[in-house]
Amino acid sequence: MSEIKKDFQFLQEAFYLAKKGEGLTSPNPLVGAVITKNNKVIAKGYHRRYGLAHAEVEAIKSAKEDLKGATLYINLEPCCHFGKTGPCVDEVIKSGIKRVVISTADPNPQVKGKSIKKMRRQGIKVDLGLAKKEALKLNEIFFKNMKAKKPFVVAKLAQSLDGKITSSTGISKWITSAESRQVAKTLRDKYDCVLIGANTLKKDNPKLNGLKKIPYKVVLSSELDFPKKAYILRNNLERLIIFTSQKQKIKPNKIPSKAKVFFLKEKNGYFSLDEILKSLYKLGIMSVFVEGGSKTLGYFFQKKKVDKVFFFIAPLVLGGRDAICSIGAKGFSSPGKSASIENIEVKHIGRDFLFTGYPKYR
Repeated sequence: MSEIKKDFQFLQEAFYLAKKGEGLTSPNPLVGAVITKNNKVIAKGYHRRYGLAHAEVEAIKSAKEDLKGATLYINLEPCCHFGKTGPCVDEVIKSGIKRVVISTADPNPQVKGKSIKKMRRQGIKVDLGLAKKEALKLNEIFFKNMKAKKPFVVAKLAQSLDGKITSSTGISKWITSAESRQVAKTLRDKYDCVLIGANTLKKDNPKLNGLKKIPYKVVLSSELDFPKKAYILRNNLERLIIFTSQKQKIKPNKIPSKAKVFFLKEKNGYFSLDEILKSLYKLGIMSVFVEGGSKTLGYFFQKKKVDKVFFFIAPLVLGGRDAICSIGAKGFSSPGKSASIENIEVKHIGRDFLFTGYPKYR
């Protein structure tokens, strides 16, 4: 096997390890590390959770033998600054590792090639760029955060084949299969918060939990007309974030005391998405999982804020003029000005189909 094939194989193992930290490392990136000697894996590690050891350090400390002359495989450049933990690059240098294979440089301005230069100055051979495309996708949230200083926005919807999220009589449970709904819950585990509008809260009374964690829950509600038995008002109120109209400042009794509340101006019945995303980012929320409904999803698309989509499509035709379509709001004025979904992946889930892709705005 050629060296490049071996490198790629070991990097794939690093990617696999990195994915184990999905939803747990924010605002840090996903990183996996594999250390080899004589083409055999002798140590592994990954960033398990924000505040814990980084992947490189975990791998180095788990090694049962001398690392002199070993090779380290990582999907992202090691850090070189102090945060919750010390600089990983210093641990790599001290370990005796003599070669490091990195898929991509760290976009963080505090790092951004500095660790690579430091290792090379210490005589460590650094190879950069193998599996770069895969590395960028793995940490798409982190790269958006670092480059734009904004959260990564994901839109998820479940609809019939003819684009409906309710029947003409307003019934929405259930359009997609139990298998699809289970997958949707696992997606919540990957992101920092789940965002809905007031109509979804009133009609569906969702819990918005993942399978493994309780994300932050964000509600856009100009009237604060929450159902008395709303699930999200019962537990984990410290993880509830509400955006409401400035007019509601005179009605503090409607606001749960532990929730974080932002009072915004309204224009034509909508809040500024720029203000919402800016406020969430300041709270440390790096990714937003938008679950609807029609008006909220439509407005995110209309304002070109969606970075990624998950469309669950059931092989049903609901029809009906009064049935609600999945993407509402004003919409785009023509097909030529619409958002095209690119890099599409399609999966068969139960009886349904899941379309994943990235909007390109014109």
